[in-house]
Amino acid sequence: MLQGDIERAEEAVVFLPPAGSVTSPYFPLGGLLPPGLPAVHCELPGRGRLVDERPVGSVREAADRWSGELARALPGRRLHLFGHSLGSLFAYETAARFTADPVCRIASLTVSAAREPGHTPRAAIGAAFAALSRQRRGTDADGDADGDRLATDLRIRREYRPHREPLAVPLALLCGRDDTFVRPEEMPAWREFVTGRFLGLFTFDGGHDYYLARPDPVASVIERITETSRNSTRTGSEK
Repeated sequence: MLQGDIERAEEAVVFLPPAGSVTSPYFPLGGLLPPGLPAVHCELPGRGRLVDERPVGSVREAADRWSGELARALPGRRLHLFGHSLGSLFAYETAARFTADPVCRIASLTVSAAREPGHTPRAAIGAAFAALSRQRRGTDADGDADGDRLATDLRIRREYRPHREPLAVPLALLCGRDDTFVRPEEMPAWREFVTGRFLGLFTFDGGHDYYLARPDPVASVIERITETSRNSTRTGSEK
């Protein structure tokens, strides 16, 4: 799913879906980006517009699929990866694939509302995410009525283990000030896993899904991140 004119663009923002959801809640964010910055929305097989396809079984399997699709569709482009919640691990693994094989260049990795790779979720997180999933149904037209999507996503989150050297790509961190899953002061732990230029920690009013209630300031920060990364590249100080 694309928003904007990708044919003329040298870069794009790539949105990776959060736990228990589809990519459609990101559409308002993509629609607020400037005309020269198109949005690419990656969907998980087995849900949304790919509901008839076999679901993936791991974070790495999803990243393998998306990195292949992005390489074929957007060769040579600068990609700004944005992952919220579980989507942050999807973005991290996708960035790792392009670091190893730079068909596309990772211009920035934006991690939203997620603990660092390898962190074991607290015991109560499953029940809390289930409650959050019920709240999301108003913005998710393809609602997870029976909770199967969320259960799958929580499983692949629990099973995920990082196994590589830190990634040298620019990193930005975003978080809701009232998030019950990850606190803003916990987000910098990502810097042990991503050692490229640090683009900032940005906090917003709201909880875990802060970007749904007020997408405008979030879109403004995403635009700022892309501009900072772009300017760093021009001055040779991206890392």
